[in-house]
Amino acid sequence: MGGFLKHVLFIITLILIGALVLHCTYDFIFTHTSARDKLQLALKQKQPYVDYVFLGSSRVENYIDCETIEAITGKSCRNYALSGGSYQDAYVLLKLLKKQGLTYGHLFIQLDTGMKNEQMTTAFKASLIPLIDYYEIKIENVDLSLSWSERYVPFYKYAEYDYLYGIRACFAQLYKNQEDNVKLGYHSKNYVGNTNASTISDLVFSNKFIELTQEEAKKDNAKIHFYTSPYCVDMKNTELFNQFKLYYPGYINYANFYSEPAYFANCTHMNHQGAQIFTRQIVKDFNL
Repeated sequence: MGGFLKHVLFIITLILIGALVLHCTYDFIFTHTSARDKLQLALKQKQPYVDYVFLGSSRVENYIDCETIEAITGKSCRNYALSGGSYQDAYVLLKLLKKQGLTYGHLFIQLDTGMKNEQMTTAFKASLIPLIDYYEIKIENVDLSLSWSERYVPFYKYAEYDYLYGIRACFAQLYKNQEDNVKLGYHSKNYVGNTNASTISDLVFSNKFIELTQEEAKKDNAKIHFYTSPYCVDMKNTELFNQFKLYYPGYINYANFYSEPAYFANCTHMNHQGAQIFTRQIVKDFNL
């Protein structure tokens, strides 16, 4: 029995040592390599003055081509939208960008049915996990605390989110250049479709993190603009978004602005052709 216990303890010790080595290796890779995504960009690089900053989800990331805006206006533009992101994600990203020196003249917020969600998305929290302690990230009104296991159990925080921090992601972090959509932020969809059509209902007209973002813009003496990105013609009840005008001055509803199916990758996202047309419309309507 004594020999068996020694064998078990030996195996456990080896596992713990291996986990600790992996933990330290992953920590070093994700904190000491160049930025690959927008969150890492916000933490690892000093930020400049930007004339036009866009925040939001994929309904901004796939819609606003900052290269086009810069070509038309001669002014700087960054699309800091995060695919699948929430308004809390956007607020945290803005705070991190500001911590690295970002100043800006205009801030654009896209409003849609996601306003009912005031939570941080799992994917965004997972992306922060390796960076919270190293960069000493603390943001008022946001819970960024790690669990006991995430903080003290070797490699647990990476195993917990293995879909994001697998071997493939680790090697990509080491050897791959920035993702194509990092620099100016636009990520195109290059196909045509009309799936995902549904009916707009149960709109919420306030969100804690939109309010906090508005406060940030006010403190920064920046102008803030609100709009809703286009949906395909099969989306129902898009006129409900007009009620945002009662709460957000200057708001523009583009939800049913385009009826051409060729502009959409699916009913909730424009493709590259549509995004180019919509980006130019934004430049015109907001007098950029």
